[in-house]
Formats: sequence, C-alpha cells, structure tokens
Amino acid sequence: MGEGWLVLVASLAAVTTGQSSKPKPNFLHILLDDWGIGDVNAYGNRDTTKVQTPSIDALAAEGVLFTQGYSASPVCSPSRTAWMTSRFPAEAGIHSALGGGCGGCAQFLDPAKFVPITKLLSDAGWRTAHFGKWHLGASNANGSIPSPLPAAYGIDESATFNSDADRASPAWPPIIPGCISPRAAPGPACNDTHWAAHTSDAIVAKTLSFIDTAVAEQKPWYVNAWFHVSHAMLVPTSAQLAAYGYDEACRLGAVYSNQTTCAHQIFWAAQHAADASIKVLTDGLRARNLWTSTVVCLSTDNGPEEMMVYTNGVGSTGPFRGRKRSLYEGGVRLPFIMLYPGHGRKGVVEHTVAGAVDWLPTVMSLAGVTMPPAIAETARGYDLSGLLLDSTLGKSVHGGRRVDSRADGTPSLAPRTPSLAPPSSAFDRPAGKPLFWEWRFPVAGPCWNEAPQLAVRTGRYKLYLNSPMSPGGTPTRVELYDVGVGSGDGTPTMLFEMQNIAAQLPEVVSNLTAQVLAWHAALPPGPVDSHPGCPGRGGPWWQTSELLDAESSTAGTPEIVIEDDPAVLL
Repeated sequence: MGEGWLVLVASLAAVTTGQSSKPKPNFLHILLDDWGIGDVNAYGNRDTTKVQTPSIDALAAEGVLFTQGYSASPVCSPSRTAWMTSRFPAEAGIHSALGGGCGGCAQFLDPAKFVPITKLLSDAGWRTAHFGKWHLGASNANGSIPSPLPAAYGIDESATFNSDADRASPAWPPIIPGCISPRAAPGPACNDTHWAAHTSDAIVAKTLSFIDTAVAEQKPWYVNAWFHVSHAMLVPTSAQLAAYGYDEACRLGAVYSNQTTCAHQIFWAAQHAADASIKVLTDGLRARNLWTSTVVCLSTDNGPEEMMVYTNGVGSTGPFRGRKRSLYEGGVRLPFIMLYPGHGRKGVVEHTVAGAVDWLPTVMSLAGVTMPPAIAETARGYDLSGLLLDSTLGKSVHGGRRVDSRADGTPSLAPRTPSLAPPSSAFDRPAGKPLFWEWRFPVAGPCWNEAPQLAVRTGRYKLYLNSPMSPGGTPTRVELYDVGVGSGDGTPTMLFEMQNIAAQLPEVVSNLTAQVLAWHAALPPGPVDSHPGCPGRGGPWWQTSELLDAESSTAGTPEIVIEDDPAVLL
C-alpha cells in the first residue's frame, strides 16, 4: 500500500475526532430525478391546475430555498457522485450514466479512492441507508469486475435499482421485493407495468422502517431517498392519474413505447404522486417526533429530459436555456432546498451560489464530525450550514423573502416570486471554490441546448468553451454570460444565455479560461466523443452562433430580455 493510501486510511480511522457533545442530528437527502426548476411551484410556477408540488413547497416554507443551486453534471451518475463525495465527477472517472454504454468510464464509484458521505458518517456512529436509485455503478455483465458491496460505501441497509439489484444480487436487494425494473437484464423482471409508479411509495416505506430501527438502537441516522420520478419511463397508475384530475380518457400506450398522447398529464400525475409520497415521509418524521432533529435536503440530479428523447419529458426549466445533457443553466441549475426545522432560518429565499459538492461538507459540519485531512483538502464544496442556521441573516441580507400561504393554504413565495437572478455579486462562493462542469458527449434536442464541452461558474459569470484540440491550441466556442444580474442595476438579465459577452470582458474570459483548462488538464484519462461541444455535430449552429456573437457586440442591436419574475415564463 502506498504512502498516500496509508495517510488516507489513518485519517479515516480518526474520523470521529472533533465530534461535539451536542445531540447528533439525523439527515435525509431526497434526490429527485430529471426535474427542472420550473417543475416546483415554490420556484415560480403558479399554474397549480397543472403543476402541484405542495409537499416540496412546504419544505421551502420551513427552510432555505436556493435560487442558484447547481448539480455537478447534466446527467445522472456523475451528478450523484458529487452528492456522495464532494468531488467533481470527472475526477472520479465518471462522465456519463454508468451501465449505459459509457465505454472508458469508471465501472463504479470507487469508495476506496473517493470516500462517500455514508462511509464518513457510518464510521462516526450514524446508521446509514440508501433507498431508491443508485446508478453509481454495478458489476460488469459477466461479473469479472464485481461492484463493491454496500458496506464498502458505509451503507448499513439498502434497497435499490440501477445497481447490482438489477442482476438479482443478494447483496443488493431491489426496492420492491421480488420485483426489479422490467427493463433490467439479466435477472428476474416482474410483470408490473406500473413498477416505476410504485417506487416512490416503496422508498418512503423502506426509509421509515429503517428510521424506526435506528431509533430503537438509539442511533442517529442518515438516509439517501433517491426517487425514480420523473425519469423515463413514466407510467402512472389509473389512481394516480385520477387523483390529479384525469381519468381513463388519458390512456397509456405500451409500457415502454414513446407515448405520444397525454404527455403533460402523464408527467404531472407522476410528479404529483412523488410529491404526495414526500408528504408521507415528512409526516412520518413528525409523527415520530423527529422533525426538529432532522436536516433535510431536497434537490434533483439534473434538468428535465428532452422531448426528442422521451415524448413525456415535458419538465420545465423555467427561464433557463438547455435541458438534460446540456451545461447551460437549464441542465444544471435546479431546485435546491435545505432545512433544519426549529434550528435557524425559515421560509427564506437564498441567492448564494450552492452546489451538490457542498452537501458533504455541510453535513459534516452539522454532525460535528471533523473531515479527515485527505478528504477535506480535496473536497470541492464548502460548508453551507451558516446559511441554514444563522438567524441573524434574517430575511433580507442574502436576498431572503418570506414564504407565505396562498388563499388555498398552500405555501407560496411572497409578496411575489423573487428574481432568480440576484442584483449583485455578493452571493458568490468562497475563493478557491468555483464550480466546474464537463460534458463529453452529444446533446439531445434543438440547437440551443447544445453547450460547449466545459463550463465554470465564479462570481456573476459563467464561461463555456471547448478545450483545445491539441496542446497549446486555442479553445473554441468561448461563451461568457452574466447569470448573476437582475433588474435594478441597469443591466439586462441573461438567464437564457443568448448574449455572449466574451468579447467585451477579455480579462474575465482569460481568468476563467485558465481555471477551467487547468482543472480539465488534471483530469484522469477518459472517453470523449469525436465532436464534443459541437452543436449539430458540425451543423449550421456554428454559423448561427457566430452571427449572434457578432450581433451582441454591435451597438443598437435589439437585446433578448428575460423578465425579472420567472413566474411569467412558466
């Protein structure tokens, strides 16, 4: 074993040092799948005849709603890597969905090299569990490269899919006993055509049962409750459709056909059913007198699916450009809510830039657990607990506004939906903690989804570019947007990222280019598409992009202006 590994092992052995004598909080991480920021009423979607998320809105009413909350990737497996490890996923060799033909990607998240949050807490005395989607790798088809067991990740109990559960591994129980995803192979597949629709309730039931066991053992607990909805395929039951105001007139096609009828009804019914399951979960915590001893985080892995991929993928990105697989804001800027009921700020809208990589440092801080030096030094995130707990920040220092109730009693941001674009750069991340992204593969959908290969966000600015094709070469498709501006300072908002201001701010471009290329150069070798960041794979968007760049730098050219209030855009 090398010296570096000895240091890491020694550090892990000392993980409990520095714990406080305060009562240990519990942690619940609810991760949705393929939701857009416009799919949640609390983020401005006021059409409650369609989108109905009262349970998620209620979480915002009791905690902090981040308007600038980011995933670490526009796709599933890489995004989940960041939540678990506080590392950018490319650093772990995870660039796309594992098990889906990502040749050259890591086979799985390696818990020996990238220690997950569940392992850190397990070693410090927490009971830990993972229920729902895993998608952090599995054994290869012939079993010659076996996946680590849940215990290697510090997970005491699990019931999952998109894992070795899909291969009927006894070590990885399925989320629904005796029934794994009908798409999974090899292994037994159940005949339940509504399997996906039943997973939310199964996740909640498993979570509450696990919590009861942990409480009986007088142990604090941590649970990943990672939902299937609204990933394809969406197959709500007749009851779920009816509960949402639709009946059998909205018929589903074959379970895995690309349904073309009632797409919105199917989507909204599935999301509403998931929201109802979240209420069962939070009500269960209250009934067990655990609500005020539990830190809750709710977010999603990436933006909504593109309809050209899945007809029922009609999620809303609100005012943002791009969707799943795109590095533009709509692919990575997402619902992001945190709360610790009874312990700090309540009903606050927070404009500070936050990311999935911040979850692990925040949990360690709230748990009173000192991170091992080898992990603390490589963590890409920072501790958000001050924004969660510091009541002296009030309702306005960080752009906060109360969450009041509508006439029907459901939570609503008041007095109106706040701008998703803060008016200054006072909400930046700490120095040395920029957010980096990369996407090496094709982007589905229309040309405006097709972002360059790399991106970095620091301060008000987000830079995109393609890395040079050869050492010492020049980056291509350099795009710079001010995604941190809002009304009141005289600058048009650029939430839709159509006005490239790279030519006007060469120093900003130079600084951010140096940062993102240095990060990119340090990544381990991995797969890359033959035309990464090339919209239309060499198609006419090149000319369109060049035209837009030229127009944006021409005096007197009409500008695209996005309304300050996102509610009018949804």
